[in-house]
Amino acid sequence: GALIIAMSSLQANGEVNQSSSDSSGVERVVAVMDDAGDETAAGDFSGEHLPLMMRWSNWRPEFGPAYVYARERDLNGLLDLNAPVEKLVMVTSLAEVQRMMEQSDQLKAAGVTTIGFNSENGTGMTPADEMRTLNSADPAVNVVARAAELATANGFKVMWGPVRRTVDSLSDDAIRTMMAAGVRGLAIQEQKFIENQDASTRLTAVLRSRERYLRLAREEGIEDFTFHVQIMHQRCPDLTNCVNFVEGLESIPVDSIAIWSNGPIPVDFVDALRME
Repeated sequence: GALIIAMSSLQANGEVNQSSSDSSGVERVVAVMDDAGDETAAGDFSGEHLPLMMRWSNWRPEFGPAYVYARERDLNGLLDLNAPVEKLVMVTSLAEVQRMMEQSDQLKAAGVTTIGFNSENGTGMTPADEMRTLNSADPAVNVVARAAELATANGFKVMWGPVRRTVDSLSDDAIRTMMAAGVRGLAIQEQKFIENQDASTRLTAVLRSRERYLRLAREEGIEDFTFHVQIMHQRCPDLTNCVNFVEGLESIPVDSIAIWSNGPIPVDFVDALRME
């Protein structure tokens, strides 16, 4: 068969083609590649659609290869999961990272590859004093940099997941500090905005953030920086708008579509996103 991949106006080196006239900021160029076949293994995300990212307990075989994560409180289920997935542990504080690193051998033996640091206010989330360090360019102060350095030293990849406004509000120097410490991916939370704004507006915002982070990563000599976008099925009142948004994300492309949910993710929602 053939795998249809929609590319964006981002050129091979990641720079934006400023001459694009597409009102959504996405110029689609279609390339056709041979499908490698139906067999997929853990971490093989070469399918027709972008992989999903979700809590491990929400994963279903029909969703295909995916990034799946757990918090400390439901870690055992993730470690026991035997599926074609890439496993992440999500943490929200430096203390939690330190506890996870005390069992790093167990995590790696179970297939965990990545530590995701979710910096967010709220009960059970990032302490206020750590949140205040996010814009620091001092690697001994910035909590994400400190967490990344520790996780990287123990052999894990590191992804950062802030609230959406933080993505664009931090200084370049703070972001460089995080990257230099080991951050190799960013997950942005779009669920609040796609609920009330049209897809083209949000795609333009995603493209802007993505280009900035990829530029900073290149300046740090990082060529494998990944970019993930989160939505929620409960916050897609206009399903067509969310489908258009995901279609545009596949065209950029980003590296995965994260679906946050406290409960099961409806299969028909995923089918709609994949236009199946």
